[in-house]
Parts: sequence; structure tokens; C-alpha cells
Amino acid sequence: MKAAAIILARVTSTRLERKMLRDLAGMPLVAHTLRRASSFPGVTDGGGVVLAIPDCDRDDELAAIGADIGMKVFRGSEDNVLSRLILAAESVGADVIYRVTGDNPLVDTGVVSGTWDGFISGEWDYAAMDDTPLGTTAEIVTVDALRRGMDLADTARLREHPTLALYENSKLFRMHLIQPPEKWRRPDWRFTIDTEKDLQVVERILKALGPDATLDSIVPYVDEHPELMNINAGVDQSGWDNLKKCKDAIGYV
Repeated sequence: MKAAAIILARVTSTRLERKMLRDLAGMPLVAHTLRRASSFPGVTDGGGVVLAIPDCDRDDELAAIGADIGMKVFRGSEDNVLSRLILAAESVGADVIYRVTGDNPLVDTGVVSGTWDGFISGEWDYAAMDDTPLGTTAEIVTVDALRRGMDLADTARLREHPTLALYENSKLFRMHLIQPPEKWRRPDWRFTIDTEKDLQVVERILKALGPDATLDSIVPYVDEHPELMNINAGVDQSGWDNLKKCKDAIGYV
């Protein structure tokens, strides 16, 4: 299998304006995500890291950031994110992808490596580690499964959230949800960036622990500073209730 990491991003955002371009500990937010994705298993020898952005003039700034740090840039549909994801994978000849959104600057190499080990342990279409802090995981999915998901994506909602068609039709796919080690099990923490409060949390972590901080150092740090997670504790995650129901229906293998 040829693997690639596809980082989905766009300049427009509703709750935190131009969040992908915001400075975070000395570099644009999306640059942290791109940098971390380059260490995912199989990516260096596979399709590499691809920044998949809309084909809109306002996203030219994102394209420049990707080019400046040596990443491949693919441009496709703004609204049909599933199509953009598939075409980005096809552009580098990938058979399987890591799907990450650009607003996850703490996507964790240990979590991703554990997910990869689970994915290659069987003939899975999809794998993800559950119950780690929000924003630390990457979904691993075959391009074939994404194409089949496209055939089922008959609403704008399913085209905007590119793996949702798999979750809502999980009996048609080989889905593997992986339990994390207890040391990483913090499902109530959020490190994805949707609001100014989220940005404050991640900024503090990176300034304290450095740009390469992983959950092995982040969890003890936050446990010692429990007030930190009170900052964004009230931030809602769009679509989370529906996704949790889908995950509960699948269960752990």
C-alpha cells in the first residue's frame, strides 16, 4: 500500500476567522499540522504530505504556506470535501490515506502510529483511535472505501464531512475503532482549534513543552495544570452527538 497524509484546510472559518493562518507559537497553525504529518508511518516512502485546499483565490495564502515548507498542494472543490480528498489522494497515487484537518496542530505521532498498527493488522477499510483528546487522532482509510462512500454521499452534509458516509453505512465497510492506552484516554479534552479559547489552550501547551510535544508529555503537564482545560471546556463540537452514536453502534473489535 502506498500511503499519503492528506491535510484538509481552507481559509474561511465561522467561529475563528482565518484560523488556519493564525500565529501559533511562532508559525501558522496549519504549518504545525503539516509538519507533524510528515512523520506518520509510511508517508515519507509513499505519497508524502498533501495540503488539500479549495481552488479559490482567498486560499492562495494557504498554498504559499504549503509550498514554503516543501509540501505538495492540491486544489479542488471547496464544498465537496470528499471529492477533494479523493482527488488529492489520486494525485499522488495513494492507496490509503491519513485524513487530518489542518486545525489539529497537536495530532499525535504515537496515536497515529498505534492506529496504523491496528489498520494493518487486518483487511480494514478504516481505522481510528477513539477516546484520546479531540484533535490528536488521524483517520486512516483506503481510497477505495472513500470512492464507495462517494456513491453513498447523496447530501451536502455527507460530502462536506468526508468519512461520515462510512460511519452512517458502517455495515458496508470494515470499520476498526481502536481503544487507546489508558495513559492517553482523555476524551473530554479538546486540542482542535475552533475558537479563541481553543487557541489559548494549545498555545500554552506548545510554549511550555515545545513544538514536538506529544501526549506522553502533554498529559502529565495538563494533569499538573487542571485549570488549563477549563478554558475551553464549554466549547461544543459540531456533529459530535451523531458521530458518537455511530461509533457506539460499531463498537470495538
